[in-house]
Amino acid sequence: MAWNDNIDLESSAYKLAISDAHIIRSIAGPGSGKTFAIKNRILRLLEEGVAPTKILAVTFTRTAAADLRKEISSITVQGSEKVEARTLHSYAMQILLRSEVKTINRRQPRIILEHEIEPALRDIECPSDSGIKERRQLLKLYESAWANLQVDDPGMPRDKTEEEFHDRIVDWLTYHQGMMIGEVIPLALNYLETNPASPEIGRFSTILVDEYQDLNKAEQVFINLLRGSADVVIVGDDDQSIYGFKFAYPEGIRQVSNLFGEYTNINFDMIRRCPKRVTRMASALISKNPNRTLGELIPFDKNQDGDVKILQWNNYEEEIDGIVHIISQEIKEKKILPEDILLLVPRRLIGYKIRNKLRVQGIPANSYFREEIIKNNSVRRAYSLIYLLANPTDKVSLRYLLGFGSNDYRMKQYKTLKEYSDKISKPIRFILDEILNDKITIKGISNIVKEYGKILMDLISLKQKIIEDPLHVFEHFFESEDEEEFYEIVTLFQEIMKNKPFDNTNDGADFEIWLKDIVAELTYTIAIPDTPKEEKDVRIMSLHASKGLSAKFVIMASMIDELMPFIPEDTIDIQKTIEEQRRLFYVAMSRCRSSERDYQGRLIISSFVWIYGIDAAKMRIPMNEPRNTRNHIKVSASRFINDFGRTAPKTILGSSLIT
Repeated sequence: MAWNDNIDLESSAYKLAISDAHIIRSIAGPGSGKTFAIKNRILRLLEEGVAPTKILAVTFTRTAAADLRKEISSITVQGSEKVEARTLHSYAMQILLRSEVKTINRRQPRIILEHEIEPALRDIECPSDSGIKERRQLLKLYESAWANLQVDDPGMPRDKTEEEFHDRIVDWLTYHQGMMIGEVIPLALNYLETNPASPEIGRFSTILVDEYQDLNKAEQVFINLLRGSADVVIVGDDDQSIYGFKFAYPEGIRQVSNLFGEYTNINFDMIRRCPKRVTRMASALISKNPNRTLGELIPFDKNQDGDVKILQWNNYEEEIDGIVHIISQEIKEKKILPEDILLLVPRRLIGYKIRNKLRVQGIPANSYFREEIIKNNSVRRAYSLIYLLANPTDKVSLRYLLGFGSNDYRMKQYKTLKEYSDKISKPIRFILDEILNDKITIKGISNIVKEYGKILMDLISLKQKIIEDPLHVFEHFFESEDEEEFYEIVTLFQEIMKNKPFDNTNDGADFEIWLKDIVAELTYTIAIPDTPKEEKDVRIMSLHASKGLSAKFVIMASMIDELMPFIPEDTIDIQKTIEEQRRLFYVAMSRCRSSERDYQGRLIISSFVWIYGIDAAKMRIPMNEPRNTRNHIKVSASRFINDFGRTAPKTILGSSLIT
C-alpha cells in the first residue's frame, strides 16, 4: 500500500506527510490524527529511498514509542523495522552509558529516585546554617536550572550559596555513583556541546518529535544539537502542556524559530477522536487561557454528538457510591465493556475507594497511580533492599538503607564511616563486613552497624523469597495496614515479571542477571512513569496519567474547586498554575472517544458539596479554621465547569441517575 492511499488530499495529515520543508511545526489538538500523519510521513520517506536507520522518531513515553514502532513495523517497505523510535531520555542514556562518556563526565548513569536523595541533603551540610526545607529548594533549583534560568549559561549557579550547594551535591552524586533523572539530558547535552565531532550529531537525516510542548528547555536544545542538518518535524500542542512540575517549556513550541530558524506551520485543528459536543466544550474551556497557538477546535462531522452529563452529589461518599452504581449498571447490562471505561480522579485515595467498591460488585477494576508509587517509607525501604540485592556494590541504596528510620539518616555516623573508608581506600560495605567479623573497630557508629546487620538478614530472606515466589515478594515487607501503599509497586513489579519470567530452579548467575534486569526496568518505570497499558478492566488513574489514552466512557470524579485547580500554599504564580490546571482538565476530558456503533462516546464530570474533615485532610483540601476533622466541610464544583458556557448541558443531581 502506498503512503498516500486512503488519505484525504486536503487534510493536515496529507500536508505534513508530503511537505518537503526543512523545519515543520505542527500544532495538533487532542485526537486530531497526528500519529497517523507521522506514520505516513515516515512511510513516504521510506518509499522514496531514505535509509530507515537515518530516521529518528522521538516520543514522550515508552508506550508511545512502542506503539509507533509497532505501527512502523506494519509498513510493508523493507527495513521499516530499523526506524528508530524511542524516548529522548533513553537516547541520552545510551550516550551516557558509553565508557568514554562516563570517563569524561566522571558520572555513572545510575538513576536516583526521589527518596534516595534524602540522605544527601543531610550529608552535604550545605548551607551550614540551613534546614532541610531550604536544601530541598536548592536541590529543585539545581534540577530545574536549565528550564527556568533564562541566561546565557543556563544551569549555572546564580550566587555563592547556590554555587556551594551545586558543588557539594555533584560531589555527593559522583562519590555515590548516581544521577538524578533531571541531570540525564543536561549531562548528555554538555557532552555533545564539548564534543562536536561526536557521531550522534548529524546521525539522522530526519527527526520527528512528538509532544514537544512537554519537553523542557534542555531537551529542546538537545534535539537541536542532535539534528545537525537534518529535517525536523516538531509536533505538539501548548494547550496540552501539563508538566510544569517537570519544568516543561511550552514557550518552545510557540517560539520554534528561536532554536530552529524559519519553519513551515501545519495545524491540526479538526478533532477526529471526540464526540462533537465534547469537542465544542473543550474548545470553549481552553479558549479562556491566554497566549494560545491553536484556534477554535473543529468537530469532526462524522462523529456522534456524544452523551455528556455534569453531575453534583450531596457529599463525597454519595459520589463514590453513585459512580460505582453507574459503572456497575452499564457493565452488568452489557452496554459497555470494562476496558472501555476510564475513571480520572485528582487524588489516589478517591480512586482506591472506587476501585475497591467496584471489585466488591464483581467488576474488574485496576488503578494506575504510578506517579505516587513510592511515597510510603516501607515501600521505599523495600525498593532499596531489592535494588541492593540486584546490585551488591550500589552505594546509593546502601546509603539510604543505613540511614533508614533516622531523621538525620545517621549522618554523623555515616560521615565517620566514610572518612575511614576514604582513609584506607576500601568500600564502605567492605568495612562494615569487617566490623561484623571483628576485624575492624570504629568508635561511635554502633547504630549504623546494627542497621547494616538488619539489612544483611533482610537480603538473605528477600533472595529466598524471590526464588520461591517472585510474584508475591513484596508481601514479605508489609503489614496489613501497608497493603494499600504497596499496591502500585506490587502491580508494576508483577507486570515486569510476567514479561520477564525466571526459572526458579536456578539461583546462580542466571538469577543475578535476571534480577538486575528486572530492577533496572522497575527503576526506570518509577523514575519516568509511562502510559498505562490497556487491560480488560476499568482503568482508574490521575488526570496526568491519562495523557495518550482514550475511552468510550470517561468519568472525571471529584472535580471540586479545592482540588481542580489545586493551588499549593507556596505557589508563586497563581495565574500560571490555574492555566496549567485548566490545560490538565482539557486533556482529561478530551480522552472521550466517539464510537461508530450504538454506544456513543460518553463523558461524566462529577462533583459534590460536602466532605468529612478527616477525608479533606487526607486529600490536602484547604479547611477554614477551626480545623475540626470530625465536621463536614463545604466545597464547590470546579470553576472550569463554568468555562464551558453554553456548550455544556446544565448540571443535574447525581442521584437522579440512580434507579
